[in-house]
Amino acid sequence: MAISKKSRKKRKNFKFFLTIFLLAMLIILGYLGFNHFIMPIWEKYKEKPEIIKEIPYQEEIKEPEPLTEETIEVNLYFSDPEEMYLVAEKRKIAKTSNLIRQVVNELIEGTANSNLYSTIPEGTIVNEVYIADDIVYVDLSESIATNHPGGSSSELMTIYSLVNTLTEIPPIKGVQLLIEGDQRKSLAGHIDISMPLLRDEDWIKPQS
Repeated sequence: MAISKKSRKKRKNFKFFLTIFLLAMLIILGYLGFNHFIMPIWEKYKEKPEIIKEIPYQEEIKEPEPLTEETIEVNLYFSDPEEMYLVAEKRKIAKTSNLIRQVVNELIEGTANSNLYSTIPEGTIVNEVYIADDIVYVDLSESIATNHPGGSSSELMTIYSLVNTLTEIPPIKGVQLLIEGDQRKSLAGHIDISMPLLRDEDWIKPQS
């Protein structure tokens, strides 16, 4: 009987210590788990969120690069005050595939020299320009005839300002003037323009 009581007492003591040990282990594990898992989450939750101000996207604006345009210098022939000779005025214009049309438009625009006179009437429009067999066909609007001041000298200046200006552009050797697509006998009743006209430097003022 005595042995049985001692054995039971030992078992009770063992269970008690085991219980205490298990409780201690649970407390330790709980503490460790709380520190490693619960506390970081709680601290993170308590932190004030960092507010990042969103900067609206702005596309980088680049300064436009300057356009480089190839130019060519041409002689535009305008009348002297007496309408006796043509005088060359040098002008730089953009070199394009429509160079001849552009040169004619420059003549229509007129001279920048106060000592010279424009030769083509205002309101004249270039309808079409084309080249065939080294002859350039320049089709102008009716205004070149209707707005022309008349007179043989003025008519000569108009015609040969075009002819002598354009024949300096290779491979042009002659100029056929057309008005609204048609060949005319004359521009203002004096000079025959029904056939292509060749360069005539007699109308260019001699260099003094």
